[in-house]
Amino acid sequence: MKTPPVSAVTPSGARFLLTADALEMIQVFGGTLHCYRGAGGCRKQGLYFSRTRPKKALDCRLLPADPDSDQGSAAPGARERQEIAVSVSADLASALDGAVLDFGNYNGVQRFVWTTLPGVKGPSCTCLRSVGPPAGKRSPCLDDRRIGLTDL
Repeated sequence: MKTPPVSAVTPSGARFLLTADALEMIQVFGGTLHCYRGAGGCRKQGLYFSRTRPKKALDCRLLPADPDSDQGSAAPGARERQEIAVSVSADLASALDGAVLDFGNYNGVQRFVWTTLPGVKGPSCTCLRSVGPPAGKRSPCLDDRRIGLTDL
């Protein structure tokens, strides 16, 4: 059975959804994902992901996506979900209400991406950078070699 999606809640109460695919890949990357806003980036939105904790990171609480479901702590995937840590930078937190974080094959590269981000103007485009400074559309992604991270 696939892990159900969960909601992440920032300390200010902004709520965003983590899809099942995103949760699975966060687990593959060591169980930690930090979302932050920096300079540049794809379409100059400056939206990035990292395994390294940024300054002024706010820890998110992870809750079942459907609070009325009967998937309590005994639900499949609940143990893994407790081992996942997601944080957001203070300046990004207010833009995340209603957002959806996914992982999949976008623009020919497997990456984390905000498929819905109501608080940020323009189309979403961002990935988990692994090395180097932000370089717009040339920002290096973990799957730059197109090896397919889900196949690792």
